[in-house]
Amino acid sequence: MMGFVAGAMLLAAGPGACQDAAFSQFYANPLYMNPAMAGVEGPVKVYLGYRNQWPGATDPYATFHASYEQYLDPLQGGIGVHVMNDRLGGGIFNTISVDAVYAYHLKVTRELTVTGGFQASMGQRSLNTEGLVLPDELAGVASATLNGYSKVFPDFSVGAAGFYRNFFGGFAVHHLLQPYASPSEDPNTRISRKYTAHAGAMIPIYERRLGTEVLQLSPHVIFMQQDIYQQVNYGLELLFKSIIGGVWFRQDLFFSYGTLIFSAGYGSDQFRFRYSYDAKLSPPDLHIPSMGAHEISLVIIFENLYKSTKRRAIKCPKI
Repeated sequence: MMGFVAGAMLLAAGPGACQDAAFSQFYANPLYMNPAMAGVEGPVKVYLGYRNQWPGATDPYATFHASYEQYLDPLQGGIGVHVMNDRLGGGIFNTISVDAVYAYHLKVTRELTVTGGFQASMGQRSLNTEGLVLPDELAGVASATLNGYSKVFPDFSVGAAGFYRNFFGGFAVHHLLQPYASPSEDPNTRISRKYTAHAGAMIPIYERRLGTEVLQLSPHVIFMQQDIYQQVNYGLELLFKSIIGGVWFRQDLFFSYGTLIFSAGYGSDQFRFRYSYDAKLSPPDLHIPSMGAHEISLVIIFENLYKSTKRRAIKCPKI
C-alpha cells in the first residue's frame, strides 16, 4: 500500500493533481455540483460533509466540505458560501477552496422554475514534500518531479438548472478560465474545465389524502467530464417517510471501471443525515487494496428567519 500511496504522490505533482475531488452524495453538496442549485429549497441550510477514500491506507485521501445557502426574496435568488479541504497523503498534497455563489431564480409558471448561477472562488493548491520517504524504485523519479510548492488562484464557474413539477435537471461548467495550479505555470498544471450534466425526478408512489408524500421513488443520472476523464453516475433512491436509501453505479463511458455506491439516511424538518459506501469493482487480474470510500453528510435546516424569505419551495432532491 505504501508504494501505491507514493505513486499517488507522483501523480499529485503532475496533471493528475488538476482533477477535482469526487463525491458520491451529490445532492448533499449541491453548490459544489452546480452553483444554480443555491437557494432552491428556500430555508437557510448548513451542509457538513466528510469523505474518506482508500480507508486502508496509512494516510487516506480525505475531503472535508462545509457550506451555507438560502433564498433571499430581495435578491430574487439564492446565495451561498462553500468551503472545501482536499487532503491526500495526510496533507502532502492539499487543496483548499472558498466559493461565493449567487443563483437567480426565474419563476416562468407556477410549475416551472429556471435558475442561473455564478460562482467566484479563491483556491490554494500545495505540495509539501518535507519528510516524504518513497520506495527505492520511485526515488529517482521523485527527485526530478517532486518539488514542493504553494499556489493561490482565482476561479469562476457557472451553471443553470430547471425544475418542472417532479422533474429537475441542470448543467454546470467549472474552472472557466482554467487557472494554473502550480507557480511554474506549466500548461500541464492548468485545471481543466469540468462539465456536469444532471437530471432526475421525485415520483410519488403513495400519498395520504392531504397530499403528504409517504413513499417516493427518485431516479438520477449525472455525467461529468474534466479533460480526458469522463464518468457517468446513475442510481435509484427510495424515500419512505423520513428514511432514504439508494444504490448508484459509477463508470466511465467504456466500462473500464465501475463502482457500486450504497447509501442510507434519515431526515426531518430540522436535519438530514446520510452515510454511503463506495465498493470498487476491479477486473479480476487487478488487485488494488482499500479502494473503497466512506462518506457522511449532515444538513441542518433552519426555518426562514425573515418573512421576506418565505416562499413556495422548489421540488428538488433530498439527500
